[in-house]
Amino acid sequence: MLRDRNFQSGHSWREAKKPIIAVVRTERANCQLTPVHVDGHAVLGSASASKAGNDMVQELKLFFTDYPRQICEMQGCRQSELPAGLMDQLLDYRARSLAILEDAQIFRIDADAYWMMGELVNEMKRDGLDELYSQVQLPFPAMAIMPPLTGEDGIQRQNDGSVIGLVTQVEGNIYTQRFVIRQSTVGPSTCCLVTKGMKAEVVSTPTRELFEAVGMPVPDGMIEDELAMNRNFLGAAVAIATLLRHDGMLEVQQVSLHPRQKRRQAERSGKVLPATLITKIALGKSGRGQVAAMKADMATDAHEGIPRRTHWVRGHHMKSRSGKLVWRMPHLRGAGPLVPQLRHVTGSASAKGAATTPQINDT
Repeated sequence: MLRDRNFQSGHSWREAKKPIIAVVRTERANCQLTPVHVDGHAVLGSASASKAGNDMVQELKLFFTDYPRQICEMQGCRQSELPAGLMDQLLDYRARSLAILEDAQIFRIDADAYWMMGELVNEMKRDGLDELYSQVQLPFPAMAIMPPLTGEDGIQRQNDGSVIGLVTQVEGNIYTQRFVIRQSTVGPSTCCLVTKGMKAEVVSTPTRELFEAVGMPVPDGMIEDELAMNRNFLGAAVAIATLLRHDGMLEVQQVSLHPRQKRRQAERSGKVLPATLITKIALGKSGRGQVAAMKADMATDAHEGIPRRTHWVRGHHMKSRSGKLVWRMPHLRGAGPLVPQLRHVTGSASAKGAATTPQINDT
């Protein structure tokens, strides 16, 4: 069951004839979900391998298995006391969410790759090339995005699964939600960013209506923060789907969720961590050249008109003569050999060029 086609922006979830979150299972959605641009399974390998024993998804599954009972009991509210029709929406939302989580592919993004993605998304917006959003086909119908987290010190660190963006696509519609997981406690999604082509709308989830019903209204400031994260997750998903089509821009690996040091510490203490595999997104050879070109363009010592030695020129989206949006790969330009330079990409260093992209905060 898909989103009601008569649903208009500004309506609440309850006012829609059908909930906004769509089941992404092929046999239930009864539509073709095979990606057009890039086959995620062909790129990343077995789907089951990347989902085996995943901690974050398992926490969300446990949350939705007991949903909405735990929220009602927390406030001492009986389910029979909820507004008419809300319980049906909550149960339907639970079923759809569990189906999405069953199919979700997990992506952890390195800091340098994430910075490059943010820069490219910002460039598309500045150059008026937002139409790329209308052309994108996600590599999987459901993606769990784990970007690096920016701490209070401005430094980006690896995401341990405490903040996850759940991005799904069905028949051209892309739905983005944010979940926070801390010490087996889930901060649920209260709003969903829905995009189709160049159009976007924000819809409250049944969880927000439940909070209102049990006397836990969600402040507008928290909604704005959640929407900022949703936009960030959406941009990352679009960037991954786009750059995977171009050899060398991104490198994908199946890695363990837990660092080697953490696994060894667990073994010494007699514990065995689950064999959790996720997909790591890092820069490929061309992607590293892209970052080098971007950082060089930001350097203050660049003098226009002076011949430059061999250097990387950034890749970018552009309009062809036929009006089609195409990607020009990063490439070398200049005279003499390419002199390797060590460049560090950190949260504070990248903030200069990503002012319009909300940073995921780990506080």
